[in-house]
Amino acid sequence: TWSVFSFDDCRALFIDPETFGSEMPQESKDTSLGALLNTLIAVDPPHHTHLRKIANMGFMPPVIVKFQEQTRGLVNKLLDEVLEKGEVDIVNDFSAQVTVGMITSILGLPAADWPQIRQWTTDISNNVMADVWLKERDPHREAVTARVTGELAEYFHDYIAERKKHPKEGDLISTFMTAEVEGERLTDIEIEGTAMILLLAGNETTTNLITNLFRNLANNPEQAEKLKGNPDLAKTTVEEVLRCSPSLRGTARRVKKSVEFRGKQFEPGDVAFAWLSTANRDPDKFDRPDEFNIERKPNRHTAFAAGPHICLGAPLARLEGRMVAEAFANRVASVELLGDAEVAPNAIMDNVLSQRLRLTAA
Repeated sequence: TWSVFSFDDCRALFIDPETFGSEMPQESKDTSLGALLNTLIAVDPPHHTHLRKIANMGFMPPVIVKFQEQTRGLVNKLLDEVLEKGEVDIVNDFSAQVTVGMITSILGLPAADWPQIRQWTTDISNNVMADVWLKERDPHREAVTARVTGELAEYFHDYIAERKKHPKEGDLISTFMTAEVEGERLTDIEIEGTAMILLLAGNETTTNLITNLFRNLANNPEQAEKLKGNPDLAKTTVEEVLRCSPSLRGTARRVKKSVEFRGKQFEPGDVAFAWLSTANRDPDKFDRPDEFNIERKPNRHTAFAAGPHICLGAPLARLEGRMVAEAFANRVASVELLGDAEVAPNAIMDNVLSQRLRLTAA
């Protein structure tokens, strides 16, 4: 594995899928990603292009903006509850409730399934892609990933079969079942895989974004005061949280052909690992990169990667983050962390599993 650290070098990996691909090598296909191997994140063009065109129908900004008022309503309802409690676990009492609530609603999944969906996505984020960062295979992690992704695939298989018997309209799964791109429709397996990856893209990492918004504002009270004085800074606040605290520390690309890259010889089968967390603090791209500054402009970070595999859930993540930042600006007087965060046991995911904090209402 080659580690790639700078902003420009990471971007070079992302925009060249012919040299640096996302498809897993054959010998790894039964271990690292489980059922996610059939999804957008694990295939390259042209198959990826076909899947992405249909998935984009539901996740482009003009579509996501339709959910703005629903997101604002859910954020404020949940904020009522945590402000009344005062001391909360911001992850499980708020952030996860926002993201699971929105992505299941957008996909058209029953609200009663929220707890199980949250558990599945947490288990996946704790263990997925372990082959990239562990020196030796971990059969337990592989078994967890295979089991959980298998259960999630079966869940969507059964749900889609039921939806065919009893159709409804207005959600993404309905869109995927009827949409056509260049005269072709998604197969059931492609719908299941796309729904799975959207559930993950629209849930776990965004939960972390919202949690880290509170953590960064708590650690930088002068920036919190600046936001409360100007709620219009909500959008740039979200971008700075994404830059300073990306949910994904880095992401792997598989070398597909021999190439000299920055003076090093990469060979087919090598892994080039792009460290998003260092690219986002590259001093050649960001002034005072270790400072949290909600007025930072420009802020062309790499939290969502780039190129064909740029994060599909980015528009929804930004919408949810902005709604939370606006609510914070208008309704929160102070935020204080209560102890350290509990973080996920995954070297790639900078995932916060639990964070106690104290909130007071404005």
